[in-house]
Amino acid sequence: MTSPALRDGLRLAATVTLVNGFASLTGVPFALYASLAVLSVTVGNYGNTLELGRQRLVGTAIGAMVVFFGYRAWGQLPLVVALPLALLLARLIAGSLRLTVGYGVCCFVVVMGWLTHEQQLDSWIPLRLLWTAFGILMALLSLRLFWPSRARIQQREGLLQLLVDLGHTLQQAVQHPPDAIGPQAQRRRELGQRIRSLRITLLSLRDQRQGALLELGTLANQHPLARMWALLDQASEALILDLDELRRLPNADWTGWGLQGDYDAGLAFVQGVVERLLDWQEQLRGSPRLPPPPSQPRSVLPLQALQSPESQAAYRQLSPEQLQRVASQWMVFNRMDHTIESTERQWSEIVNAPAL
Repeated sequence: MTSPALRDGLRLAATVTLVNGFASLTGVPFALYASLAVLSVTVGNYGNTLELGRQRLVGTAIGAMVVFFGYRAWGQLPLVVALPLALLLARLIAGSLRLTVGYGVCCFVVVMGWLTHEQQLDSWIPLRLLWTAFGILMALLSLRLFWPSRARIQQREGLLQLLVDLGHTLQQAVQHPPDAIGPQAQRRRELGQRIRSLRITLLSLRDQRQGALLELGTLANQHPLARMWALLDQASEALILDLDELRRLPNADWTGWGLQGDYDAGLAFVQGVVERLLDWQEQLRGSPRLPPPPSQPRSVLPLQALQSPESQAAYRQLSPEQLQRVASQWMVFNRMDHTIESTERQWSEIVNAPAL
């Protein structure tokens, strides 16, 4: 089923058929409202359908209350006076609740109840609410059962896989001392190809995100999952840039310059970053809801290693160019450290933010 329009049309037709068939078997009056609810709220994605269904149900309930009490209060007045008063009351209530689609439904229920079902409001109102709720429920179920949209799932799985690929590429970039590698040019080319692949993956996920946001509803940008997607996107982009800079930086002869301890400290930090990315992936994969960041302490940049007597003595022997090479490597590590820290801090803020 490659065409979204064909898929949505067939899903809608199947759902309406099932609803009509069930309604006919029950023999309960006013079952037409279930089919009308399906037709009016089904829009192809779960989030918007849920919001439309909520508004339609709230609008129906408000209209039912207004017509029920309004007819008893103003039923003896002339129609040209009583009905506008009821509609004005319905508009005030619906407007105060900021209904959009539900606003029109509310007024329609008032008009239908007042003009057509004024003698059977006691039975018409509960049955209309019942069938409307049933139709909305069936519309939501159909989006889960018949060709469900996978944009949200694909966005989540794609970002989690990107974290894994980022970790593996970062490990490849620093796993061997530069002075122990012979074909440096070939290694840089291979690393560049992997970085380009990461960028293509990130851009592809950004292109697909709009479809995933539709599944989260009208307030998608404020949804915790959407905010987490944006946060992971931001962290991934920053780490990809750091990876590319590591690839382009001139090599530092750590062993020859007497800085083997500094190199080991930097390598241990990067390994900690790799493990943290994999921890993120495991944490996010293990729960359908947004979990908090990993509880275990993360690896931090060991800047104190630069203050050791051996390092200080070695630095005094280096030329300005050599010092710049070493400093450039540590600056990239420092940015990585800041990215991991900032991401987990914002992650905690998203998890602890009050619900909308």
